[in-house]
Amino acid sequence: MPGKEKKRNESWKERQSEKQIKQEKTRIQARIRRIKGKLSLTFCIIVVTVVAFGGWQYYNQLPPSIGTSEKDTSSTSDGLPGSAPDFSLKDINGSKYSLKQFSGKVIAIHFMAVGCGGQIRLITDHQLKELRSICNTCCNENRLIIYTIAISTCEKNELQKIRSFYNITWIFGNDYEDKKLDIIDAYVEYSITDGTIVLIDKSFNVVKVYPEEIKSENLISAIRQFFEA
Repeated sequence: MPGKEKKRNESWKERQSEKQIKQEKTRIQARIRRIKGKLSLTFCIIVVTVVAFGGWQYYNQLPPSIGTSEKDTSSTSDGLPGSAPDFSLKDINGSKYSLKQFSGKVIAIHFMAVGCGGQIRLITDHQLKELRSICNTCCNENRLIIYTIAISTCEKNELQKIRSFYNITWIFGNDYEDKKLDIIDAYVEYSITDGTIVLIDKSFNVVKVYPEEIKSENLISAIRQFFEA
C-alpha cells in the first residue's frame, strides 16, 4: 500500500509539473505574440512614416506649376494681345532691370519653375540649352535681350548653381524674390506654362509665344526677322 500511495503521489506531481510547464509555455507564447504584435505595429508605423516623409519630400521639391495646363501649340502671333506688360526684375546677382528699358530691341522671355532643391523639368532643361546656343549667336549683336524668369518659393532653390551649370549669361531672376508673382500674373493671359518662351518685337509688342520645346535655329530665324522689321 505505501508503495502504491507513493506512486500515486509521484504521478500527481508529474501531472502538476506537466500542467505548470504547459501553462508556462502558454504564457510565453502569449508574450511572444504580444511582442510580435508590438514589433509589427512599430514596423508599420516606421514604414508609413518613412513613406509619408518621402512623399512629402518628393512633392515638396517638385517645381511649382506655372500658369495654365492648356497649351496653345500654334506658336503664332494671331490673336495675341498687343503691348507687352512691363515689369521690374532683380537678377540673382543683385542688378535690377525693367523690361521697358529694352524697348527698341527684340526680347525673349523664358519662364521656368524651380523646385526646393533646384529641380527643373525636362522642358526647362531643353529650353535653357537652346537659349545658350541662341545667346552665343545673337547676344553679341546687342539687338537681343533674354530674360529667364524663375518661379521658386523656396529659399534653397540653387539658382546660382543652375546659372553656372547652363552658363546663363543673360538676365536671370526669381519672380518670387519680392514674395510676389507679379510677372507671372501679368503674362498669364498668354497661357504660359513651365518652359514657355515669349517673344517681343522692337515695338514692344508680344509677337510669338512658344509653349513647347523649340529648336534654337527656329527661334533664331524668327528673331532675325524681327531684327529687320
